[in-house]
Amino acid sequence: MHMFAAFYFVIVLSIEQEWHFTYDELISLWTLGALLIGLGALPAGWLSDRWSRSSMMVIMFIGMGLSSILCGLSNEQFSLFIGLSLLGLSCSIYHPVGIAWVVNSSEKKGRALGINGIFGGVGIGSGAFIAGLLIKYFDWKFAFIIPGIISLIIGIILFFFISNNLISFQNSKTKDLEENNSSHNLIIIACILLFSMFGLGLTFQIMQTSLPKVFDIRIANLSTFAIGSIIGIIYGISGLMTLVGGFLADKFSLKKIYVIGIAAQVPCFYFIANFSGIPLIFVCLMAAMFNSSILPTENILLAKFTPERHHGLIYGFKFIVAFGSAPIAVFLISKIYEQTQEFTNLFYISFILMMFVAFFVLFLPVKNQKMNFPN
Repeated sequence: MHMFAAFYFVIVLSIEQEWHFTYDELISLWTLGALLIGLGALPAGWLSDRWSRSSMMVIMFIGMGLSSILCGLSNEQFSLFIGLSLLGLSCSIYHPVGIAWVVNSSEKKGRALGINGIFGGVGIGSGAFIAGLLIKYFDWKFAFIIPGIISLIIGIILFFFISNNLISFQNSKTKDLEENNSSHNLIIIACILLFSMFGLGLTFQIMQTSLPKVFDIRIANLSTFAIGSIIGIIYGISGLMTLVGGFLADKFSLKKIYVIGIAAQVPCFYFIANFSGIPLIFVCLMAAMFNSSILPTENILLAKFTPERHHGLIYGFKFIVAFGSAPIAVFLISKIYEQTQEFTNLFYISFILMMFVAFFVLFLPVKNQKMNFPN
């Protein structure tokens, strides 16, 4: 899912050259798809709570496959826009469904979410790398079509496993996350986490979407393949930090991990606004690593304050907030680039926003913060 949500940001560089449209025109085609990744999460989570999380994943794989193939068969902007929008809708299933599936099927929640999160980072990184590789040896159409075919095959395999009871159709349940809080505390927690998830989501979307073009502008003589490879390495390494963050979430204070991970991103965005060349790559890597490290903690915090039967729904709500910021990111990227042909102001916005987020999460009234589960 993370690969499909990220590879257009590299593919667009090739379409830009072939179709002779400007970057801001083509990147804006992803606006609705990006919005649907967020909006589709709530109904996907609600349906998975009441039906089957594993079967919803079958729909996700088949939907991503078909819509990606449609993108690859596009010859003009409107059909590409439709394909990208359907791709975003299919991608929306993963976070509310997959994370609830993992949380309720594991004992050491942090470790399980960390292992799962590695593949999120690898997915983002491989999206850029695979897109660059397929464009280098074939063209941008194959960068859509080949992954689409593979996704269809995975969906069929998963359906076979569920049909033969090798993977459960029924949802797993857990009660070891429940924590009692006053209504006053729950309101404070909800408000702070909502603001934090929006800020983290917006800055993540800004960085993920703009990074290929940022490297194209600020690092001389890079091919599309080289850009994709560098981004692949950045998000591959950051994915490993999700596992580290998961282990930390099982052992230490959730609030401290969350605050430190957010605060560490503040200087990173300031430096991204001003750096170029190798230093730019390094600070982008640091920002991605700190962002990934707090994901298990955030997901456990959400699960602690929500009944199990509503986990899919609450994760759906989370990703409406987080991915609902994606159209804002695309708009800011398009407008700032149109006006300045650069992204400096974009990352100053991210810098200021993360300062506010880091300040507000200091006031999270979280108790029983260590999550120690039996082996």
